[in-house]
Formats: sequence, structure tokens, C-alpha cells
Amino acid sequence: MAQGKIDAQLKNKRDQFVNDESKPKSVYIIIGVVAIIVMAALFLYASSKGTGMTKIDPREAKYIGRYLPAGYEPVKLTEPVTYDRRIDMAQVAPEVKDGKVMINAGDIISKRIIYFEYKRPADGQVISMMAYIKPSGKLFTGVSYCPPCEGKYHHLEADGTLTCNSCETKRDPETEAGISGACKLYPADEIAHELVDDKIQLAEADLAKWKAQPTDRPVGE
Repeated sequence: MAQGKIDAQLKNKRDQFVNDESKPKSVYIIIGVVAIIVMAALFLYASSKGTGMTKIDPREAKYIGRYLPAGYEPVKLTEPVTYDRRIDMAQVAPEVKDGKVMINAGDIISKRIIYFEYKRPADGQVISMMAYIKPSGKLFTGVSYCPPCEGKYHHLEADGTLTCNSCETKRDPETEAGISGACKLYPADEIAHELVDDKIQLAEADLAKWKAQPTDRPVGE
């Protein structure tokens, strides 16, 4: 009888010990779940900066990619990148040969955003051009010109935007969608490229037909 009482007491203490152990385990599980949720939220927030999450206004949508051929896919030069500091354009000189405008892929990778100029033989017009790494790691090549303010230089801003040096209009660097600023309805004209060896090549024929966008959209909204 006495032994049964002792056994019962031991069982109670064992159960109490087990129950006490389960409490901190539950706390750890809750903390772990919360940590995962927070990390996921932070990841989604970071990945939404300049990665195509900006809503495109219908008035600018018809001009985005207007010179790109059907099925065009830009070259992926790097792994995804995050822009959290200002990066100004580095100017380079392109090589023009055999109907191609060529720039070094390595210059874009190391500088992130570059500026170059192309003088069109037909009319002598000097076209301001740029190339930069999108947040996705894909390459943008196109005309570096903001029609309303006539600005031709841009930079990648610490807030993850592509920003015009003249009017400070901010664009989503992934899609060219306007975010804010006087010229936000005037996206940069993207020109198709291809990677051949270590060179990024643009066709002179594509630049021969380029014309600045008409100023048919509101400015200053």
C-alpha cells in the first residue's frame, strides 16, 4: 500500500516535470513561427522594391517596350541585386562596327549603370543611351532621355528607383513604370540587345527608326 502511494507520488512528479518541460518548448515554437513570418515579410518587402510591383499607368503603358520585338527577353547578366545606395552613371565609349553598337558587358556588371552616346549617320543626331542591371539581374539597354524635361542622365537611387538627374522623376528600374515626378508618364525607350562573347550588341537599324516620344501626356502630375 505504502509502495503504491510512493509510486503514485513519483508518477505525479514525473508528469509535472514533463508538463513543465512542454511550456518552454511551446514558447520556442511560437518564437520560431513568428521569426519565420517576420523574415518572409521582410523578404517580400525587399523584393518588391523596384522589381515590377509598381502599377503601370495606362497612359504610359503603350510606350513601354514600343521598340522591342515580340518575344524579346533581355540578357540576365547577374544574380538579383538590391540598390540601397546612390549609383551614378559611368560614361563609356561604344564601339560601332558592322551595323552594331557594342559595349563591354563587364563595364555594366562592375558599374551597374552606364551612359554612352550614339551618333546616327542618317541625320547626325546624337542619341543618349544607357544600360543598367535591373533588380532581377536582367539587363536594360535603351535611350536615356526624358522628353518633357530633356534630361539625359539618370542614377540608381538608395530607395531602389531609377531617378532622372534633371527632374528627379522616379521609375521602377525593372519595368520603367513611373512612380513619382513631373515626367513619370514618359518611360525610357528600351532597345533590344544581345550578348555576343563579352559584348552587348544593339542593332544600328533599331536606333535608325527611334524617335522621341510625343509630349502628349500630362506633365507635373
